Amino acid sequence: MMKKAVKAAGLAAAAVFFLLCLTDTECAAVAVRDSVRRCLDTVIPSLFAMMTASALIISSGLTSAVPRWAGRLSRAIFGMEGRELPVFTFGMVAGYPVGVKMLCSEYLSGHITKRRAELLSGLCFGAGPAFIFGCISGQLYGSRRAGLLILVSTVSANAMLALFMAPVLRRTAPETKIPRRFHISPQMLTDSVLGSGRAMGEICAMIVFFSVVTALLIKAAGAAVGELPGKLPYLGGMTAEAPIAALLDVTNVAGFPRGDWLLLPLISGLTAFGGVCVLLQLAALTRGKLSLVPFIIMRVAAAVLSYIICRGLLPLFMEGETTAVSSIRTEGTRSVSPVPSVMLIIMTAALMLEFGSKKETYGTEICTK
Repeated sequence: MMKKAVKAAGLAAAAVFFLLCLTDTECAAVAVRDSVRRCLDTVIPSLFAMMTASALIISSGLTSAVPRWAGRLSRAIFGMEGRELPVFTFGMVAGYPVGVKMLCSEYLSGHITKRRAELLSGLCFGAGPAFIFGCISGQLYGSRRAGLLILVSTVSANAMLALFMAPVLRRTAPETKIPRRFHISPQMLTDSVLGSGRAMGEICAMIVFFSVVTALLIKAAGAAVGELPGKLPYLGGMTAEAPIAALLDVTNVAGFPRGDWLLLPLISGLTAFGGVCVLLQLAALTRGKLSLVPFIIMRVAAAVLSYIICRGLLPLFMEGETTAVSSIRTEGTRSVSPVPSVMLIIMTAALMLEFGSKKETYGTEICTK
């Protein structure tokens, strides 16, 4: 009965979405245009290299090269094995999907259990510096101190959450350690580039689709909800549109009022959570191999911790930063040319086609022999 109800609700939502797209084509077109621009200007330049590097780290076995003393320290403090420490540290600053993708690869290769991968997924997660300093602090504040405060708050929230989860991680530690050796080859690099290209395609497609959903939902919500957040503290009279849009897709924080430092704790919390769109990106990348329920619970906790930490540190970072809104120098994504990203997409697609044809030819030759 429950499955039928869920299926009916999904069909109804799809039908409503289809009708909204038909009746409000201008809103959908603007959302697609802005999201594509966001992918070309921010997502691909900041995330593609990190995705490739993370894939290379996992495939080469570099995580097993952690010194023994670092592994013992990691187990004592966070309950993590030595090979999990690089995933934890790299995942917090490499960009939202990177850490979870690394854990999923480790699970599929048999190096960690499914349960452990699910627990670690909520910790090995964070926005990249390119997004924090470029899309948030550069656009909204024109100051790197705002970005540094968000980065410190989100990383500190992850570290505190890891300390809290340490006893659970110690109980789920593997009894036997699988030996691994570090090995790298040109084929690994090629495979990492191609795999990252496919992953970036899935992420960008999800961002474009969800941007349309977000725009239509916000417009359909009406003005009744729009006045509520203006009555809440520390929101500066802001309407509901920007917070709701940022909760659905964190890249929409660029729509917040510029120069309002009192909004930084809210922005920090939203950055730590990542948004619903990021959850769908992770679901697409993991393809149901990992449950996202532990991840969601931990990210909500991390968002609350990040908000509290940012609120406490705000006076220290805000001192001397009373710049007028009109004088903020926008360093946002709009000033970046999309040409490098377009060329990167073209070259990655060419590589995929080239190696795909080579594999088919090689397979045909083997069958012939």
